[in-house]
Amino acid sequence: MSVIDFLFSWQIVLKPLLKMIRRLFSTLIADYPPAGEFLPSAPSNRQPSTGSGSGGTDVVPPAFRTSSLQSLSWLHAISPCFPVSGDRIEVIREPGTFYNTLLDKCSVAQRRIMLASLYLGTGSLETQLVAAIHENLRNNVQLKVDVLLDFTRGTRGERNSKTTLMPLVKETDNFRLSLYHTPVLRGLTKRLAPPRWNELLGIQHMKLYLVDDTVIISGANLSNDYFTNRQDRYVMIEDRRLADFYANFLGKVQEFSLTVGRDGATRLHDTWTMLPYKCAQLEFATEARDRIRAYYRSVMDEQRAVCERDETQHADTWIFPLIEMGQLGIHHDSLATKQLLSGCLAGSQLRLATGYFNLTETYMNTLTNECQAQCNILMAHPNANGFLGAKGPAGGIPAAYSLLARKFLEMLKSSGQSHRVELLEYERPGWTYHAKGLWYYLPDSSLPNVTLIGSSNFGERSVNRDLEAQICVVTNNATLQRKLETEYQNLLQHATTAETELINRPVPRWVRAVVGLFRNFF
Repeated sequence: MSVIDFLFSWQIVLKPLLKMIRRLFSTLIADYPPAGEFLPSAPSNRQPSTGSGSGGTDVVPPAFRTSSLQSLSWLHAISPCFPVSGDRIEVIREPGTFYNTLLDKCSVAQRRIMLASLYLGTGSLETQLVAAIHENLRNNVQLKVDVLLDFTRGTRGERNSKTTLMPLVKETDNFRLSLYHTPVLRGLTKRLAPPRWNELLGIQHMKLYLVDDTVIISGANLSNDYFTNRQDRYVMIEDRRLADFYANFLGKVQEFSLTVGRDGATRLHDTWTMLPYKCAQLEFATEARDRIRAYYRSVMDEQRAVCERDETQHADTWIFPLIEMGQLGIHHDSLATKQLLSGCLAGSQLRLATGYFNLTETYMNTLTNECQAQCNILMAHPNANGFLGAKGPAGGIPAAYSLLARKFLEMLKSSGQSHRVELLEYERPGWTYHAKGLWYYLPDSSLPNVTLIGSSNFGERSVNRDLEAQICVVTNNATLQRKLETEYQNLLQHATTAETELINRPVPRWVRAVVGLFRNFF
């Protein structure tokens, strides 16, 4: 009998033991502040007021009062609203187009460039992008450039994101590199956890790319695969108010991130006094949360006033920024996503996509028991998973996602909901899959009325560990709706129904043994 067979013969003993280890491990690494109320909640049985005045009253545009969008009016209570013309929004479909757009815009930026990503790669395409920014800085003394990356991922290896950007840091004060360091990585764990493993505890995962008054929000990082053959999503919006919002928001995140000096050393931001890995974790997280919350609430007040103005009453598209910073006690995007899922109307359609299928228990229960829409869920086939062939335990991650998807499928069947929810897998030769978000079609609509796009994978990490940013776009603009529909149909070209293969796909026994213990980390 092999060791694995022996262990599985003692599952009755092992399962409680694994549960105990998981609880102990969580206690050792987690000291989050209580979530509290980040922004006012929107109970499903209450519609926001249609009256004027910003003194705590939710201002709802006419389109949300009388049309089919009325079921979505609760969004105005939980997020700032940015009314725009749908004609100012472009849906990019290919990674090469995403790269060329970013390169072109950074080359001619006049006032500001702000790039927030997990990391910046070190290949030729990334080097060309950095060179274009460097050249623009030399030619334009008015240009300010800020880059926000994750500390652990951005400093991994001898040649990394930080070393790639150091020439710009050394040359000009108009370039600032900030590295977010999770307050959870500290003490013995920080000293002993090797590269890659230390990223499990929490990272900066937002993907926001801002050039002057243009905002590109995506799930794509700044590296070669994401510029060539790793499928993601990318939406580009031309709007000054939204660009200002994200510029100031990223500035707030930079306040509690580490700043890289000309000598390569990291230091605190001028307005911050606590090292994330030395101060009390709860104190750090609480102060960071309070600063983000105060900023968001001030913007909500400003945007209520904007939404009252006559020139915005004829907008056909509304953007609601959503964020999630679970380790800082900020649960915003996850609450909005749950509300959206649970509020899907009978006769509606929902298309959900995630690069990594590890939906939270809340999302799975909501999709199963509360959502009334006909649903498709698109995820990566193991052959399109970025972890395929990885060394060590990471090589088992694609199988773990398959196991989790299979368990969800079993949950749907036991609840009598498998006829309403279909699982699909993306597989394209030579490509990996990383697209995430959702498309929501109101009853009697053949085109999407709502999309979520951003960095969240709707998983345990997204809700509890990483910094995430999404936008909820609600639109009546037929041209934009067709663009969003084309985007989804392009993804479906490489998708097949997953049920039969999921049921029959082998999963290594060791993966089955540990997936419950570690699902909060991938």
